[in-house]
Amino acid sequence: MEFRALIEEWPGESTAYFRELPGCVVSAPTTEAALQAAPSVVEEYFRWLKKNEIVLFEEEVEAISVVLAERSAGTEESWPFFDADKAAPTDQEIDNALNVGATTRALIIELVAEVPAHLHEIASVSGGWSLTEHLEHLMESETWYVSRLLEHPAEEQPGPEMDADAISLKIFENAMDYELILRELTPEQRTRVYTHDGNAWTAAKVLRRMTGHLREHYPWMQAIANELME
Repeated sequence: MEFRALIEEWPGESTAYFRELPGCVVSAPTTEAALQAAPSVVEEYFRWLKKNEIVLFEEEVEAISVVLAERSAGTEESWPFFDADKAAPTDQEIDNALNVGATTRALIIELVAEVPAHLHEIASVSGGWSLTEHLEHLMESETWYVSRLLEHPAEEQPGPEMDADAISLKIFENAMDYELILRELTPEQRTRVYTHDGNAWTAAKVLRRMTGHLREHYPWMQAIANELME
């Protein structure tokens, strides 16, 4: 089966997304390297789907090939926006993205719960974030992504300090609200282009980036948890 890669080109890194594969992300130093690595990453993605009993296609996916569909350069001020992001996501596409997101979110919450609470604030030995900081970032970013589909998003307000357990609960509660919002988008809202801070957003782009962001963080958090538990 052929999959069409949407390549975001950033300074020193290229990231491939696939409209039909929510949460499947390939990162490499160059576009060429990302395309070369993509088939094996897609194969691993399908193994992950099968393990977690998520079905995206009725037919069995066997031979995998990846072609470049679009490429767009990003900067700190301007995020890539593709023609593929303009098309309205179908109900099935929304379901697929939300199922992948919910599974990843549950795995993250379970991962953190298995680490003793006194270790949640300890940063990675490599100098990265702690598990609590990852959770805080995910909680805030999911709220931010969904707010891109509002004409006038509310300004972000600092919330109360919470421990990892409280943040995990808040992430779960927010996710239920956001799933309702995304599932109930009208046909007009699914195609509308919202512009915030000079960047274009659509329902398809929000689903693509929000789901990919969750799946990017899971292996990072898994590595931290493994370090802490050694």
